Amino acid sequence: MVSLDKKALCLGELLIDFVSTASGVTLKDAPGFEKAPGGAPANVAVGLAKLGIETYFIGKVGKDAFGEFLRETLARNGVNTRFLTMTEKAKTTLAFVSLTKEGERDFVFYRDPGADTLLDQSDVTEECFQGSGVFHFGSITMTHEPACSATLKALGLAEKYGYLISFDPNLRLQLWKDPEEARFRMRQGLEKTHVLKVNEEEARFIAASESLEGALAFLQERYRLALIAVTLGKKGCLVVSGKKRLEVPGFSVATVDTTGAGDGFVAGLLSSLYMFWKDLRDGKEIPEDALYHAARRANAVGALTTTKKGAIPALPTQEEVEVFLEEHPCDFRSLR
Repeated sequence: MVSLDKKALCLGELLIDFVSTASGVTLKDAPGFEKAPGGAPANVAVGLAKLGIETYFIGKVGKDAFGEFLRETLARNGVNTRFLTMTEKAKTTLAFVSLTKEGERDFVFYRDPGADTLLDQSDVTEECFQGSGVFHFGSITMTHEPACSATLKALGLAEKYGYLISFDPNLRLQLWKDPEEARFRMRQGLEKTHVLKVNEEEARFIAASESLEGALAFLQERYRLALIAVTLGKKGCLVVSGKKRLEVPGFSVATVDTTGAGDGFVAGLLSSLYMFWKDLRDGKEIPEDALYHAARRANAVGALTTTKKGAIPALPTQEEVEVFLEEHPCDFRSLR
């Protein structure tokens, strides 16, 4: 583990995914469901912990059986749950998930309210941010109050204490009142962000652009982003940092379940860039080969996460990633 003055702090939703026991069906036709821990920032926290980073999680679950299960799951996987709170005012958030024949995930959320939306400013204290390192968050805690204000307070504290701030919007429009509010809040989060991870749809949505190139131009011109990582599915990823653009191919693996692949990618990227976190925070350039190796490692973690069922159980350890990379040499291409 890295020392405590170099830590990762993840804030966001922690919930139960009830995943269809059959694939290729809609939720309506699912014969049954299996319980699994979920929540993108929580997945990232576990991914970082498994990759050797001292990781803390800020969030809220219900004071119920599901909340206890989630707390124990994070702790068992090496995440410090000191800043995870429990409430009796709402139940732990639930999501029902199935994978359709077209490969799309079908979601229904039980979250009105869910415990994660009740995270408030009193849960986000200066004590959480003692030390320094990487702060990662998503947009799901910005869909409702008081969690939105708590998230914005956390961003302010992360900036105050000199953290590298990482953001994965994780677009889920069905959780928002309307698309314009979603876009506004995501742009609000970007004001303090250094590292942004998006897929092509999310990039175009945030920028209100019809093309990825237009979206990237908007993001680079409007925000102080040190690095933008665009995941491209099996094709790998595109990394943009200043004038550097790298297209890093993905890996061919036997895919079982894509749940959590993007979160694994984030964990792989942040853990690989950890030695450069101050440079990224301060807007300094980092070497092209370091960007490439970070992106390649991120692709590897994302790919490995798809080879097992579920997100948290599938997230690989540092040793598993190293073995995989040794077995899968890969060259990179620069996009000029």
